[in-house]
Parts: sequence; C-alpha cells; structure tokens
Amino acid sequence: FTKCCRPSSLTAVISALSDEKKEAVRQIGFGGLLHLKLTSVPMTMFSQLLFAFRSEEYFEVSETEKFRLTEDDICDVFGLSNGGHDLKLLVTGLASSSSSDGESLKSLWRERYNIISSKDPIPLSAVKNKLLGNGLTDEEFKQTFVLFSMSSFLAPASGAVVDLRLLSDLNWCKYVLEELVIGVREAVRGAKYVR
Repeated sequence: FTKCCRPSSLTAVISALSDEKKEAVRQIGFGGLLHLKLTSVPMTMFSQLLFAFRSEEYFEVSETEKFRLTEDDICDVFGLSNGGHDLKLLVTGLASSSSSDGESLKSLWRERYNIISSKDPIPLSAVKNKLLGNGLTDEEFKQTFVLFSMSSFLAPASGAVVDLRLLSDLNWCKYVLEELVIGVREAVRGAKYVR
C-alpha cells in the first residue's frame, strides 16, 4: 500500500500555467492552490500528526488539548471551495448499481490517455504532460487539473474515479478531509509506506 504526496509536481504545473488557465482553476474553486509554495512533505510533522491521531474526530495536541480537523480547516489551508454536493465516488472494484456508470467513466479516462488495459493506472506524468500541452478544451483542462491536483497532492492514491461534470458544485473540502482521515487511519494501523 502506497500513498505518495507530490506537492512539487503540482507547484511545477501551476507555475507553468497561462493566466487563462489560472482563471479556469479559479472558476472551479481551486484558486487557493495557485498560491501553493510547498515543494515537499515535512516528514517530522507527518510523524507527529500520526502520533497525535486518536480517531477520525480529533488530534490530541496535549493531554488537555484536542484539535478537531474540519472541512472549514481544509478550506482555510488549501483555499478549495467548501460546500456543495458530496462527490459521487466510483471506486475501483466496488460492486454497486452504479458500477456500469463507473466503468464507462473509467473507460473514458483511459481513452483520453490511450490506456488499453482496465487494470493499468493512468500515469501521473501523462496527466501532467496533458495539462501543460495544448489541445484540451476548457472543460477538459478543468477536469484534468482536478485529477492531477487530487492525485499528486490533495488525495493521492485515493483509489477512486470521480465524476467531474459538476466541478465547482462539489464539496472538495469534505472529500480531501475524508481521504486524509482514511490515509492516517491506514498509517496508524501499520500500512507499509505512507508519504
């Protein structure tokens, strides 16, 4: 099990975006990321957070102080839009009534990256190259930016494909918080590698 946060990848993409593309990022509620300066994950801070994690409800700062992380905190830190509809996640391997929709959505994304096998992931480098190249419509750029920012920084390796048709009307803060809690919980339980 691996989760790897790559803020330097996201900051490199952001620094190369044209003003027009930066405006598109703002339109979908991700404008706060345009000011991101972080290039690596401070591992000592991460270790301290894991140690302080007590449940999905709070982090224990001291014996008398507890800190509850909320969607508002995610909004304040990353400048993402807060509120809106919950994301409809179509998780790989999930057997549900929406699995045919999920498969068609995954198939669409694989086609965009010329991936034939349903088991092969989309390489992050391919997403980055597509973002930095020309030829994407405004809507495709927005969807690709969300895919890249989630996969490289906000919710790496979440194992989900997201229906991105309503980008600016989705509760991204809730999604990032839920993925953070899942990642921390897995790390506390002893996952091999989390970064």
